[in-house]
Amino acid sequence: MSSGPQRGRGGGRGGEGGGPRGGGRGDSRGGRGDSSGRGGRGDSQTGSGGRGGFQGGRGGGDRGGGDRGGYQGGRGGGDRGGYQGNRGGGDRGGFQGGRGGGQQMAFRGPPPGSGQGGIYLDGQPIPPPDQKITNDENTLVKVTRDRMFPLGTEGATVPGRRGYGTKGTPIILRTNYFTVTTAYESKKPDMEQTWYRYDVEIKPELSRQKRKRLFDRLFTHPNFNGLIWATDYAKLIVTTKELDLGKGNEWKETMVVPPEPGNQQPAQQGPPPAFVQNAQARNRVQLRVTRTGSFNVRGIIEYLRSTAPGAEYAGYGDVVQLLNIIMCKPPSGQAYVTNAGQNRYYPHEGHTGAEKYDLGSGLQALRGYYASLRPAVGRLLLNLNVTSGAFYKPIPLINLLREFGGRNNEQSEGFIRMLKVKAEYKKDNEKQPFMVKIKTIVGFARDNPSAKPPVRVTRCGNADQVKFQYTDSKMPNARPRETSVKVYFRIHHGITLQQTGLPVLNVGTRADPQYMPVELCTVLPGQPFNRLLSGDQTSDMLKFAARFPNLNAMSIAGTAQNPGNGQKLFRLRDSPDPQTQSVQPWGFRVGVDMLTVPGRILPNPKVMYMSKQLAPRGGSWNLAEVKFSKPGSFGNWQVLVINRRGNRGNALHENPQGDMVGGEQLFGRLQAELTKYGVRLQQRVRTNTILVEPLTMENRATNNRTLEKAFQQANEQSVRLLFVVIPDYDRWLYARIKYYGDIEYGIHTINSIGSKLQKPNGQPMYMGNLALKFNIKGGGVNHTVANTLGKPLDNNTMLMGIDVTHPAPGSSEGAPSIACVVASIDEFISQWPGSIRTQEGKKEMVSGLEEMVIERLNLWVKLHKKLPGKIILYRDGVSEGQYDQVLLQELPSFYKAFEKKYGAEKNWPKMAVIIVGKRHHTRFYPTRQQDADYNPQRQKGSWNPLPGTIVDRHISGRIVREFWLQAHQGLQGTARPAHYVVLKDDVCFEADELETFTHNMCYLFNRATKAVSICPPAYYADLLCERGRYYLHSTLNENHDGASGAGFDVNENWTGGVHPRLAESTWYI
Repeated sequence: MSSGPQRGRGGGRGGEGGGPRGGGRGDSRGGRGDSSGRGGRGDSQTGSGGRGGFQGGRGGGDRGGGDRGGYQGGRGGGDRGGYQGNRGGGDRGGFQGGRGGGQQMAFRGPPPGSGQGGIYLDGQPIPPPDQKITNDENTLVKVTRDRMFPLGTEGATVPGRRGYGTKGTPIILRTNYFTVTTAYESKKPDMEQTWYRYDVEIKPELSRQKRKRLFDRLFTHPNFNGLIWATDYAKLIVTTKELDLGKGNEWKETMVVPPEPGNQQPAQQGPPPAFVQNAQARNRVQLRVTRTGSFNVRGIIEYLRSTAPGAEYAGYGDVVQLLNIIMCKPPSGQAYVTNAGQNRYYPHEGHTGAEKYDLGSGLQALRGYYASLRPAVGRLLLNLNVTSGAFYKPIPLINLLREFGGRNNEQSEGFIRMLKVKAEYKKDNEKQPFMVKIKTIVGFARDNPSAKPPVRVTRCGNADQVKFQYTDSKMPNARPRETSVKVYFRIHHGITLQQTGLPVLNVGTRADPQYMPVELCTVLPGQPFNRLLSGDQTSDMLKFAARFPNLNAMSIAGTAQNPGNGQKLFRLRDSPDPQTQSVQPWGFRVGVDMLTVPGRILPNPKVMYMSKQLAPRGGSWNLAEVKFSKPGSFGNWQVLVINRRGNRGNALHENPQGDMVGGEQLFGRLQAELTKYGVRLQQRVRTNTILVEPLTMENRATNNRTLEKAFQQANEQSVRLLFVVIPDYDRWLYARIKYYGDIEYGIHTINSIGSKLQKPNGQPMYMGNLALKFNIKGGGVNHTVANTLGKPLDNNTMLMGIDVTHPAPGSSEGAPSIACVVASIDEFISQWPGSIRTQEGKKEMVSGLEEMVIERLNLWVKLHKKLPGKIILYRDGVSEGQYDQVLLQELPSFYKAFEKKYGAEKNWPKMAVIIVGKRHHTRFYPTRQQDADYNPQRQKGSWNPLPGTIVDRHISGRIVREFWLQAHQGLQGTARPAHYVVLKDDVCFEADELETFTHNMCYLFNRATKAVSICPPAYYADLLCERGRYYLHSTLNENHDGASGAGFDVNENWTGGVHPRLAESTWYI
């Protein structure tokens, strides 16, 4: 008996409910993506705001917070506030529920893995850092100093390390690196292995999931019998013995991609139906396996140990790549483990090491692990870290949609698009399914007269309304007749649908649809959610991900008696010894104890205000009884109060009680606070109060007109700053305010959530945060740090920052990236105007950079009457594999700009280029309480390293100058240090000079009273990119495949720039 209608003959596959063509469509994983707390970037971030919420499925998850606040916390004084959202209004399309609705997973409450802070392995002996490595580093630096070395294979060169830092208090830290010892180093020649690398070419190309299934089938071929192999499941295979390729040194094979595991078809007699044969034909591919080299790990060890100035190893990159493939074989071969890209593996339901936490609205957090082999001086190291991501819950699809609670079918459709489900066909009154199919949802059923056969869908497209032409396979000569999905499943499968009012799924394609009722489907486990989380979900993710450092260290490595889940997942430690089956057959072993490394705590710089000098404690200070170093000033300013129609829609409490004040008395209090800090304000124009409709898609056009009118009125009254009071944070509203202020009317804007502004408790602190922004936007200087531009710099030094932000998964097709360049314009390093442009989507290297550099130089000349003599560039957002592209593609744009502005090369400025890395996985753990952020008297602290902790030895590379600096106080979770890598240095910084300069700059972020985690040039470039995302809010931040629905947006033609009135200010703070 056929399991579905036949193709052709006027029939169709519409009602088959799956069929062989589904599956294997690949996940919806994005690249750098955006907006995870800081967007796209894939990491979990602390705090609300930033570029959205936590982005799911990308990892990160342990970042220490507390570095982005203003006056003792917050994110710079209430400009953004927490995300409240507006879920009301609109048609929910039958999936009622929302956060907390529907079926909940039984793991709410305290997140798994939570516990008390402390010192990892406290009370145990602290192994001293390896003195031999220190000696090797000291020897090597003598030959790298003042020499250039090749980077990559395209001709880029970088300066060698000039030395190691010595300033600060020496300490010993543990780090999440583990020593790799090869058989060559152990002097066990019988255990050394030669690795053979093979390239696999597949035609036609396949999705990621189909490739994996095909590779797994390939490894069952007799050619692999008895071989030890590993693969990246993309194009590379590595073995310890040669494959028999036959003649011509290549092996060709025709194979059929296996179906998804879990598919069950009813037993059939005779040849398979035509549609099954057609599916097999579509999944038939040609493979060609070619040997592309052989490698021995001995070569890279000899290179890493060498102190010869010209030492090279041609197979360096190849061996590192193969080592990482080998390391990732254990988790990639385990059941119930999901690979979410870039060496990240997440155990999920069914795995003994699964750790999960309910995020609500159909999502859950999973804890996973990241591993990477990294070459260092004299040795190879394994970097192993905890990571966290958001995933769909593996529950019945109908429950998932009810938990999600979309406002309409478009939102619900976007939420589940490209989700893989298991459809179980059970006849009425039968408990066991007679057929199981794994399918990928492409959307809900849509009206499609051009489909073959035509599809007729009315209204929301439920099982009664979706109709198609159907020919019964038992009567192939009969005329096609129209039938509904409901009738088809009852007649053809013996299934009476119970939820006929719900939208029907399309699990085929738009041109060739296949229909599946929601009620038959269950979500498969381990599927990443790659879009922005809501504010509540972000908060819950942080509860799960942000753990004390010692708890993360236990998860990674654990102890001999209680091995960490990370080491167990990668088969490094357990009982019995798993390395005999994992890495030892490849000729190496991995140590199971975290390395100890030498670190230092740099002294805090002195922070200076107009007439007062402060000594920060714990990386922070407060604004008590200070005036800003240089007052900012404005023309007219105005308060704009935005009320929203409906319940709790007023921005300010109408009847304030007790110490709470409202209206003009509140704004007068704010003005008094601003004056206290020295901000110079002129006339405050009469407060404007406007009423907007509920912030739904349907009301956007109306609300847009209301907002624009308010800005028009402010402009007519020569208002130069609008202080905007809103009832709660809404991304669209924030985006419109910033667009009208920054782009259309040239009016500075500062947002504040009314409840926070009005709350008496902490009000001076909150208003102090606002004062920081007022002063900067008015051209002032909040505070300075003594001798920041000391040797080898001077007051004619320009600091620059560059960053690029990319479209997030779900952005409009063809959405652009946004590139930004910011530059200092004064010796106080306080004002940072910038240039901003759109460019080709997902392109990291900056287009139009020459023009933007010239803009920055022109402004410097306008203010100083001369060009800068030195330029120090901090480049954000570049991965290690792109370092050479910065030198080969972006640096020439600087040279072209210099040629136009300076003339002959001899007149060009001295330049340094430093990469700022945030998405790395290096972490440090204090070994003594006195070196940790912990107050024994108050019994409080994060147990992270102290602010100012720096490491530049024992885990760094052989040539390139790099260091890890945790300048900030990591208040939440495990602190992530910033990673700095020097690619160019005409200035000739000594190690202590560059490290101290970078550290001191972290105290100059002008909307905070604490050290921040990355130095201001990179931070400001990041903030400007973030602001650019709001100018293209609908295009970049809303899910146009249905998750949010396409919204009204009038500024989609914006391609760069800002209003001329703001262009010379730091308007984006």
